[in-house]
Amino acid sequence: MEATAKEPNDVSTAGLDFKFGPGSQLNGYKVVLGTVGPGTVTTADIDKTQKLIVVNGDFSTINGLTTAQVESAVNKGLSSGGISQQVFVSGKPINIADLSSEGVKGGADATSPNAVTIGGFTLQLSEGSGLNGYTFQIGEVGKGTDLKVNLDPDTKKIKIDGDFVGGNVSAKNLQEKINAEIKGKGYKQQVLNISGSALNLANITGKTDISGTIAAPPTGALVDKDGKVVTEPLAGLNFTFGNGKDLNGYTISAQQVDGPTEVLINKEGPSIIIKGNFSSVDPTKVATSTDIDAKMKTALKNASIKTTITVGGTVANNISSKIKIAGGTDNKAPKEINVGGFKFELPQGTEFNGIEIEIGDTRSTVPSAEVTLQDPTKPIAADNRPAKIVLSGDFASYPGTSAVDLENAINAALKTKGLAITDDYKIKAGGTAKIYSGLTADAIEGGGELMTATALELGSMQFAFTPGGSLNGYKIQIGKITAGTKSDTEIDEKNKTITINGDFTTAGAMTIDAAQNSINKALQNKGIDQSIMVTGKTMEIGGTESGLTLGGTPIQSLGTDGLLSFVDGTKTLKAYDGQLKTMKIPDKVRIPGTDLELRVKTYTIDSTGIINGVLEDGRVAALGQIGMANFKNPEGLAKLGGNLYSSSVNSGDAIIKSGVGTLGDDNSKGYGANLQGMLEMSNVDLAEQFTDMIISTRAFQASGKMITTGDEILQDIINLKR
Repeated sequence: MEATAKEPNDVSTAGLDFKFGPGSQLNGYKVVLGTVGPGTVTTADIDKTQKLIVVNGDFSTINGLTTAQVESAVNKGLSSGGISQQVFVSGKPINIADLSSEGVKGGADATSPNAVTIGGFTLQLSEGSGLNGYTFQIGEVGKGTDLKVNLDPDTKKIKIDGDFVGGNVSAKNLQEKINAEIKGKGYKQQVLNISGSALNLANITGKTDISGTIAAPPTGALVDKDGKVVTEPLAGLNFTFGNGKDLNGYTISAQQVDGPTEVLINKEGPSIIIKGNFSSVDPTKVATSTDIDAKMKTALKNASIKTTITVGGTVANNISSKIKIAGGTDNKAPKEINVGGFKFELPQGTEFNGIEIEIGDTRSTVPSAEVTLQDPTKPIAADNRPAKIVLSGDFASYPGTSAVDLENAINAALKTKGLAITDDYKIKAGGTAKIYSGLTADAIEGGGELMTATALELGSMQFAFTPGGSLNGYKIQIGKITAGTKSDTEIDEKNKTITINGDFTTAGAMTIDAAQNSINKALQNKGIDQSIMVTGKTMEIGGTESGLTLGGTPIQSLGTDGLLSFVDGTKTLKAYDGQLKTMKIPDKVRIPGTDLELRVKTYTIDSTGIINGVLEDGRVAALGQIGMANFKNPEGLAKLGGNLYSSSVNSGDAIIKSGVGTLGDDNSKGYGANLQGMLEMSNVDLAEQFTDMIISTRAFQASGKMITTGDEILQDIINLKR
């Protein structure tokens, strides 16, 4: 055995020089290029069957990889493959041109534009680009509006009018109307499907009640104390009432007093009592209608009752009846109407009782109002009031129609119908316009026509495409080129690359047909509905394979000169002779082929006796192995005592275990395993242990007898006392 292992010869390929560290594990290996296309990560694959070191990296770009990257990748690959021999790389990688094409451009699929949502409906259009940029809009939405569609090519708007208040717009009818309008304007696209239901436009219409009234005076009915109607006036007086409802429910009665005249109003009653002298024989003391009238006006004013009472007539002595007041009315407006974010206050009176206000056109830039009478054939009169006002304005975009503009439009329209509109008698509007969502769709986008992409070249190969846009942006590049590589294509949809793998180093090995078939098979597997036609000639790339590595000799952990070299303890270990050597756990281990020495941090011993040390960089080095011996006749060993034996003539000489995979014969069978913390049965002297056990038993029995005897003596002493 030699003390120092030899390294194999150097090899070169693709501008890189490979120098090997001591060892024989790489004898017979070649270095070849594998995947070489753009963006390839620098790695190395170890093919133990064909004895190849396959280097992958970006050889298509100048300075796409460095010797340091290649060296690191190769040594990582060797380590992963269970080979501890090191490789050192120098030189400058070659640049292989024409490994990648430009991106595919100009192809386009016939695509449908995006679906659009309008008025609660979702519309899906057929393929094509003719309607790109058009916008659907809803215009008139009032009750009874006929469904209409208008396409304006100048503004690129498709306007829909319909009854979105009464819910009388169906998806089927809308689709028919839109398609008829599109076809009539010369477009090939159609609405394929409409889903959903008509939008429910809240607060789009409102109606007031019939609570509007015109002021009128109450009437006074004369009744007796039992409630029977009488005709004789109260105290000879007559009462004239002004307009208003304040006195509704009141009663007026008279009460005889000798004192001065006064009028008392009781709101809780409610009642009015006239106190005065109605029966004196002295005419100067009798109450007068003038005095009662004055006192009545003062009392009503003090009670904050607005309805007036005028008292006249000649006082008479008839105060048994009373007057019941009813039927008075004030001027009152109907309840206000809230529509489209606006509050509409109506004038007092009955003229606007029951009127309805509704939003019609939601997109009018000029606010307007259309007034409908209960009977359009008749002029305005008490019996022919306005029945409906339909508003037009901007309710689709911020800030919308203003309250002032809408108020002016309404009152102007009322004037045209003959209503006497003044500053004090008109409809007033307040609030801000409600902007309704869903009345405007997003612009139609994304529709496209079918087109063919521009052809590409890659080296001496030409690529043509079938119509479509699925491959737009993709690049075609060469991937793995190693001799013997089967024709194959990889599709990277994320990075948009088509990578062709094959034997591009052997003349005639890669054909145009093979490339085309593998590309289209890969496209089909990815679900890409487009094909590629390949013509021309496949490229041949030379200078990508090195010669054989030869001449390396094995590395031992411990040489005859005492030098401890690194042998990877995580791999299969081999002993190369059966000679025992003494060793101690070293402080440092040298990496073969270098001057690098690494410190040993910890060590362990496994069941085969191998001593593994963990180095400071994390690597595991096999430092040595505990020697195990066997004998042809183990029973013939001579006992020395203390569990020690020595060889004898009968046992024969010791046979040292040389391990699995040795250079000579494998004698590792029957040597057993090294187990830590275990005691063998041969460490115990059975005869001595049995003797000790018998002595211990007898001593225990004697001790027990002494206790029994002591107990009997104590019992006798107790009996003597008795």
